[in-house]
Amino acid sequence: MTTYTYYPGCSLDATGKPYARSIAATAPALGIELDELEDWNCCGATAYTSYDQIKAFSISGRILSLAEKAAGHGGEIVAPCSACFAVLSKSVRYMREDAVLKEQVDDALAAAGLYTECDVKVRHLLDVYVNDVPEEVLTSQIKRDLGMVRLAPYYGCQVVRPKNDFDHYAQPRKFDEYLELLGAQPIYYPVKTKCCAGTFITTQPEVAARMIGLLLKSAKDNDADGIVVCCPLCQFNLDNFQKEAGEYWNEEFHIPILYFPQVVGLALGVAPADLDLNKHRVSAEALLAKII
Repeated sequence: MTTYTYYPGCSLDATGKPYARSIAATAPALGIELDELEDWNCCGATAYTSYDQIKAFSISGRILSLAEKAAGHGGEIVAPCSACFAVLSKSVRYMREDAVLKEQVDDALAAAGLYTECDVKVRHLLDVYVNDVPEEVLTSQIKRDLGMVRLAPYYGCQVVRPKNDFDHYAQPRKFDEYLELLGAQPIYYPVKTKCCAGTFITTQPEVAARMIGLLLKSAKDNDADGIVVCCPLCQFNLDNFQKEAGEYWNEEFHIPILYFPQVVGLALGVAPADLDLNKHRVSAEALLAKII
């Protein structure tokens, strides 16, 4: 087993519970042990920096400080949420490059007896599943044939941006290849890095319906049985607002939105109920019928 310092983020305790359960059901089988960061707090989400930069970086800086204590300086922290991954990665980069910002954050953290060197490496959980588990370990665990299932790999706009050592920022391929390794058919999905609309659904619903519909329409046009995501907000938007997107595009959408560990779990033979596949708004029954 390889142990990682794990930052679950707020969503996995709320709307992203199926994500958390499917991670728990698959990680141990792949030799991944996730050691949850003690006393973690919200990352501040992606929009907070535009409201109050110092407070925003202090919030994420506290997480980095705790991670440095848990993982050791130069260690790693793993996040399953793309927004959390983006916030923590951005915090490390900005504070390394801006000495004044770093000093202001350190002053804020000092009130809690904390300090960060900004030397922890932030990784997305998808990166760990894809790159740290040997191919032979994964394939040796596969119990179900997913060959009949056509899946759209949706990276979203944050997990490969800015440029990083996980995948190409504009034309990523590793998620596609991972689904293929699991035995599924990754479809052509040209909008794989387009934004899911984020929180626009609460402020500009028509814009959000257009953006969400664009992703659903591309999957439908390419005969996808489902879309596979690596972010709880992306899953929430695509799963819950298909009606609104359909009304905007004058189309009917009924596309299940799965977390990538749920697909891993299906391949490994885990019961769908143990992956919380019955907890999504759009039913995955048609997809499951092709597998089980």
